[in-house]
Amino acid sequence: MFIEALIQLFGPKLSVLALLLVGFAVEKHYVSRVTVFTNTIALNVHILSLEQRPSLLVSYGNLGLVFGICGFVAYAINWKTGILYNLPAYSLYSSLPVALVILVGPKGWLPILILASVVSLGGGYVLENEFGVDITHWGPRSGQVNRFIETAKMKYQDIHGVHEVDLALGEFER
Repeated sequence: MFIEALIQLFGPKLSVLALLLVGFAVEKHYVSRVTVFTNTIALNVHILSLEQRPSLLVSYGNLGLVFGICGFVAYAINWKTGILYNLPAYSLYSSLPVALVILVGPKGWLPILILASVVSLGGGYVLENEFGVDITHWGPRSGQVNRFIETAKMKYQDIHGVHEVDLALGEFER
C-alpha cells in the first residue's frame, strides 16, 4: 500500500507533514486564518512527539494554538481579523516559520524562527507593495464590495450589440 511506503519514509512525522502540506496548499495564494490553525496543530503535534520539550518552545506552541483557534473561529463566523492578530499570526505561524522550526528541532529553533519571520514579513511586504501580488487574506471583503458584487450590473458593447452582465450571477443578458 502507498500509505505504508509513506509511513516507512516519514515515520511518525507523517501527520505533521500532512498538516503542513495543507498549510502550503492554502498559502498558494494567501496566508489565511485556517492555515494558522493547521500550522499550529502541526507544530503542537511535533512538540508532543519530542522527548524533551524546551519551555520556550512549548510556550510558542501554546500561543500558536490560541492564535490558530481564534483564527479558525474568525473564519467560521466570517469575521475579519485586525493587525493585533494578523501581524503575529502571519510572521510567527505561517507555513515557512513553522516548517523550519519543526525541521530544525528543539535545538536552534529560535534563531530560525526569527529569521523565517523576518523573511515572511519582508517577502510579503515586497510582493504586495512592489509587485502587487496579494499574498495575505485575513477576512471577508468589506460590506461595500460585497454589495457591489451582489447587486451590480455592467454594460459592455461588442460587434453584436450592447450586453449587460449581472455580476452577482455572471449571466449575460442580450
